Amino acid sequence: MASTKRISIDQLTVGMFIAGLDQPWYRTPFLLHKWLVSNPGDIVQLKRHGILVVTIDTERGLDVGAATTAEPQAVPPPDEPPPAVAEAVAPQPIDHSPQAVSAAAAYRDATAAVERVFNDLEAGHPPKIAALKPIVNRLLEQIVAEPEAMLIQFCLDKVRRFDATLSNHGMDVCVLTLILAVENDCTEAELEALGLGALLHDIGYIRLPRNLYRKTTPLTDQEQVLMKQHPQLAATVLAQVDSIPDAVTRIIAQHHEYQDGSGFPQHLKQEGLSTLAQLVGLADTYDELVSARYGSPPLLPHDAIRQLFVLGAKGRYEKTLVEVAIKALGVYPLGSLIKLNTNECALVVGLNHEDRLRPRIRIIRGTDGKDQKDPIEVDLQNQAPDQPTRSIIRALDPNQEHVDLPQYLETAVGGPS
Repeated sequence: MASTKRISIDQLTVGMFIAGLDQPWYRTPFLLHKWLVSNPGDIVQLKRHGILVVTIDTERGLDVGAATTAEPQAVPPPDEPPPAVAEAVAPQPIDHSPQAVSAAAAYRDATAAVERVFNDLEAGHPPKIAALKPIVNRLLEQIVAEPEAMLIQFCLDKVRRFDATLSNHGMDVCVLTLILAVENDCTEAELEALGLGALLHDIGYIRLPRNLYRKTTPLTDQEQVLMKQHPQLAATVLAQVDSIPDAVTRIIAQHHEYQDGSGFPQHLKQEGLSTLAQLVGLADTYDELVSARYGSPPLLPHDAIRQLFVLGAKGRYEKTLVEVAIKALGVYPLGSLIKLNTNECALVVGLNHEDRLRPRIRIIRGTDGKDQKDPIEVDLQNQAPDQPTRSIIRALDPNQEHVDLPQYLETAVGGPS
């Protein structure tokens, strides 16, 4: 583009439109690398993350020499934390509070309640919306109070499970959806619709052969055709339900529709799509990516996040909603096993939303590769000056590393659930 030019980060000022950076998205605090710089703090953040050259679009923002003079911003030295971090409280130990423990109880109780609902469905009884609302409300209360504890329960649910069921999947997607919805500042009415829609999004499978959903090998062409009917079949099940909100019906009907029209069953595009259905669709996609489905092995959480970003870049999902998902779940989601630059091995046990690349971790293996007798807890965003400066090199596969994730995840929420 003739209107774009590469400039030094030192030339960047408020009023310029950034069209690209010299670092990939996951190495910066900015998911979208195209925006109008309106906050001097953005420039400080870019410098802190090692950005040396930016591409600006002079048709959408100011050019070099045309920018208004802005008050100089002090850039923290590379080895010093930014002011927001310097003022932060000291790293907190892993939470063993009653609130964290109650997250496990809420997850367990909700899972049992959802299983009862789906057992009734398989027996031919229509879902009782009045019975589902208290489940959604309790999950929402726990997510608002202890979002990280609920995400850890989601991780535990994944690693403990040996058989996929509709109720388990509905529960997982509900928890993920509500976490994304809280991050997206949804209203109370939207939160309830999202919770109910997420729990029931795959209800159409009730009208399909029972073994289809649990199949562990790739679907045949005929099975693919059957599977894609489940959003429409859901309408026949919901027709038996009194007073189901329209928003819930739309979520269930559209959770496989995409912004670019490549979804099913109606190939809807942007203007015809429910934003709430897109949120549930995002949660559903992430859950499927980290699950073993139809012969495909589960992705590592970090790789699943990368895949969500790709889907946003391709136009399948709205980019702002993908950004919400990555902010809520993290570049290295809770429960991720990671390798550090110190050769240590650690588990992600907390998120830092200001810097997605520096979560709170629990080091479980030392520099010699041996298990730590007493795991060390470190906040990568606020590291002690007398300790080595640690950073994440890559995500690891717990199975290949022979790491028993439940052993460490259970400790993170105060004991087995």
